Amino acid sequence: MQPGQFAPKGEDWLVREFQTLRRELNELRAANVFGLTGIRPKDGGTDLDGFVNVNGPLTVNGTQVVNGPMTITGTLSLPAGIIGNDALTDPLVISTSGVSQNNFATSTGATAYASATVTIPDGYSRADVQCMVVGGAINSTATGDYLYVASSINGVAGGETPQAAAASGGYASAAANGIRSLTGLAGGTITVACQIRSGGAAWTASTSNFANMNAVIFFRR
Repeated sequence: MQPGQFAPKGEDWLVREFQTLRRELNELRAANVFGLTGIRPKDGGTDLDGFVNVNGPLTVNGTQVVNGPMTITGTLSLPAGIIGNDALTDPLVISTSGVSQNNFATSTGATAYASATVTIPDGYSRADVQCMVVGGAINSTATGDYLYVASSINGVAGGETPQAAAASGGYASAAANGIRSLTGLAGGTITVACQIRSGGAAWTASTSNFANMNAVIFFRR
């Protein structure tokens, strides 16, 4: 054979090359091409064990179930109304109440007028209550006196607001606000009222004597 001429390797060599190629293809077909990625293709879906970094938009057309913690470091935008209270840790329920009363007598002991009870929703154990009241009365005694008005929440009154009333028909009115946070609730009701008393003596009933109460209650789980 002259220099530079090609020496064929023979039929056996070609057969061995095809056999090697077939073996490598079979090994590749049998191998887990996803290897260390944690991806396991299945009929109709894919299992993924590990983390996913998505550098760009991700669209999921279908149900996505996350069995474990999920951390979102950016803005999460959701359509309005798709998350119900039952799915939230701390949902809020707001209740309001407004009551008026008149034509009552006063005494030197604090008495609740314009009282109302608000039912505590099932499953809620905390409440933030704001109770705003105003009351007025005629001093029917022969001595100058004071009218004291306070906001009452579950029988506990806030600070009293005093207002002077002249003797024999002097009129006094005052307003007060109260705020309380209640915990450990388990059903039942919350009472809100306007608390009124006269200072030195009882005042007789009059249609001009009045009490107004307006309350808002924020119930939380």
